[in-house]
Amino acid sequence: MLVSFTFVRARPGLSRDEFFRRWCEHTRDWDLRDHPEIRLNRLTLVEGDGPYVGVAENHWDDRAALEQAAAWYATPAGQRHWADLAAFMDVEASPTVVVTHEARVSEERGVELRTAPGAR
Repeated sequence: MLVSFTFVRARPGLSRDEFFRRWCEHTRDWDLRDHPEIRLNRLTLVEGDGPYVGVAENHWDDRAALEQAAAWYATPAGQRHWADLAAFMDVEASPTVVVTHEARVSEERGVELRTAPGAR
C-alpha cells in the first residue's frame, strides 16, 4: 500500500464550512466514481490561519495506481473532474507528497519501521 497526503488550499470567498462541505461532496460524487483505485479517502479540516485549510490522505495499492490516476487527468473526463475540483480548491497550490517511510513508536514495541512498497 502507498499513502499520499495533499495539503489543501481553498479558493478565496468560501467559508471553512462551505469549503469542507463542497470538498466532501466532490469526493463522494467525483472521486469515488473516477478513482476506484483509491482505497481510502480521508479528508481533514485543520485549525488556524496557516496556508492550508485541510489535508487529504489517500491510500493506493501501489505507485502504479497513483501514477495511473494522475495520468487520467489528461483525458476529457479527467479535465471535467479537474474543473469541478478547481472551482473550490486552489489545486495548483495544494502539494501532494508520498509517504516513503513510516515509524510507529511505542513503549511496548519500541520503534517499528516500515518502508512503503515502491518507495523512491
